[in-house]
Amino acid sequence: MHQFDYTPEELMEKAAEMRAYNMIALTAAGSGHTGGTLSVMDIAAVLYLKVINHDPANPGWDDRDRVIWSAGHKAPALYVTLGMAGYFPVEETVKLRKLGSRFEGHPNRLDLPGIEVSTGSMGQGLGVAVGSALRARLDSKNYRVYCILGDGEHQEGSVWEAVMSAAHYQLDNLTGVVDLNGLQIDGTTDTVMSIAPLEEKYRAFGWEVFNVDGHDIKALISVFEKARQVKGKPSVIIARTIKGKGVSFAENVVGYHGIPPKDGRYGNESLERALADILGEKVNDKFPPEKVNHLLGIAEQYRADVESELNNRLPAYGNDYWWNGSGIMRVEMDPTRMGFGRALKETGEDIDTIAFGADITSSIKMDEFFKTNPERKQRFFNMGIAEQNMTTVAAGFAKEGKTSFIGSYGVFVSGRNWDQIRTTLCYNNLNVKIAGAHGGISVGPDGATHQALEEIPLMYYLPNMKLVVPCDSIETEKLTKLVSMIEGPAYIRFGREATPVVTREDTPCEFGMANIIRFRGIRDNFDGAFDTVLSADYADEGEHLSIVSCGPMVAEAMRAAWILKQEYGIETRILNIHTVKPLDVQSLVRAADETGVILTVEEQQTGGFGNIIAGAVTRGRAVGKPLALDMLGINDTFGASGAPWELMKKFGLSAEYIAGMAKDLLDKYRSSLIKTE
Repeated sequence: MHQFDYTPEELMEKAAEMRAYNMIALTAAGSGHTGGTLSVMDIAAVLYLKVINHDPANPGWDDRDRVIWSAGHKAPALYVTLGMAGYFPVEETVKLRKLGSRFEGHPNRLDLPGIEVSTGSMGQGLGVAVGSALRARLDSKNYRVYCILGDGEHQEGSVWEAVMSAAHYQLDNLTGVVDLNGLQIDGTTDTVMSIAPLEEKYRAFGWEVFNVDGHDIKALISVFEKARQVKGKPSVIIARTIKGKGVSFAENVVGYHGIPPKDGRYGNESLERALADILGEKVNDKFPPEKVNHLLGIAEQYRADVESELNNRLPAYGNDYWWNGSGIMRVEMDPTRMGFGRALKETGEDIDTIAFGADITSSIKMDEFFKTNPERKQRFFNMGIAEQNMTTVAAGFAKEGKTSFIGSYGVFVSGRNWDQIRTTLCYNNLNVKIAGAHGGISVGPDGATHQALEEIPLMYYLPNMKLVVPCDSIETEKLTKLVSMIEGPAYIRFGREATPVVTREDTPCEFGMANIIRFRGIRDNFDGAFDTVLSADYADEGEHLSIVSCGPMVAEAMRAAWILKQEYGIETRILNIHTVKPLDVQSLVRAADETGVILTVEEQQTGGFGNIIAGAVTRGRAVGKPLALDMLGINDTFGASGAPWELMKKFGLSAEYIAGMAKDLLDKYRSSLIKTE
């Protein structure tokens, strides 16, 4: 079934309209990828509105052609294309990256019709395409499979494994489409990690190769037809494009890889200029100001409705305890990654320290290693989008007596290369420090594919691994320096967005020892309302319960202690387990013995951290002592797109939920004691 028969001229107009919707959606979202969504738009228009057989009224039609977007960060382009093709009203795409909207930061096939597979982690889509094409052959199906790939994505070794297998099985029903725009986050593809000569590589692997101007609609139509005629081997279309195509201030600008128009709301210069660039003299006919304002209004009203619903679900108390919600208990906010950057800048003074980039160098502050010390550039190596290779290369340096720092999104640097971490780093006990940046839901609108909710147990159970999860930017700086001086592999988990700064320069921080935090009373500044001491120096104060936490949840535990005291007179012992491994078991056993009630709170899958704590407590205590223990976390589900603080509320992680659960647990504990007397 094929319901579109646009002329090349009509497709050009459709592509321009799609670019306009794309820019409006990105502006409304306040985040997302501008450059690649604009470079791929002509390809998407030709594929969905001319080339492929599909039925928007029946997205699951088994004989449809498949288009797999391995380059999942180009999701906004996919969404507007599907909208223009009739899978849903295209106006809905202005809800991009908003909580519950279906238009997540990276594609989620379970939420939106027309998406073949959820993607976002680079290098995985082509393998899926191979499997889909093989299934067509096995079941005598005539559908074709197309896979859209980024050029920088070819730095992942998994791409070449899929390339090899497709040729081996002579999959002439498979066509790869490379959006070759020459730029990625850290710079040009040639300078980050060259993939040239790409044409020769594909040919050497046994593929038929076509080259095309990725913005020439007629040429694209022709080359897709030529690819369809190839027999006996897979084909690849290398489409040379311009990143940011159609928007003058974004074209070939590296910085526009992952940001929307900088001025934000319509009425400011960037979006107006973008629409004028894209549509030219037709801008007021196609997208007059009232239409644009209407579209942005849809997004704003949707966001307001979501926020209202989240706040209505939030447990209510007698006062407003939200961060900086009143004139008291004020707190500063600072991204924890800033602390990592400050520490790396200082640690880099050691000439035996090596640092690595993974195409998000600046984002995770790895660039602080050399930014003000250009002579260090010779000790910095950008490995591109290749976590597995980065890990083993860093191991090679460590084997030769160097200290290596590697880093990326936590979900990628702990998961994609877990075997390399296990066997090459931990088994050999090599001195490689891993920055698990952008941990948890702190990446917010990027969505589930980029949110690390499982890496604490992944790292904890590896022999020789040290694991620290600092609570704020100050503690991140301290712990990064500490692990840099400890021999062997270590993992540092920290977030992306600004979080409360709840420690001070003089707050004690000792590797392997928990901090005990106690609420003392309302103050003007939040951190001044608490005392913090090393667990070894703490004397029991007869608290009613203990909250055990790490990372960004420490601040929420502290706020929960304030709520519990003000609302119920409950005294809370907070354990900041900033060093998860080696674990301060004694402090946990004492908390269990002295309070009898333990609630673990984590920005992870529930039990990833909690079960580690529970195991330590139950193994270390005397048999027969009463104990109530429960866990609060993310309950066996993936993350979602949304603002970080929205996600804290959605998943029930904020202090309001912690306080409520702690109160219920304490009540149950007290009831059980009465029954046994």
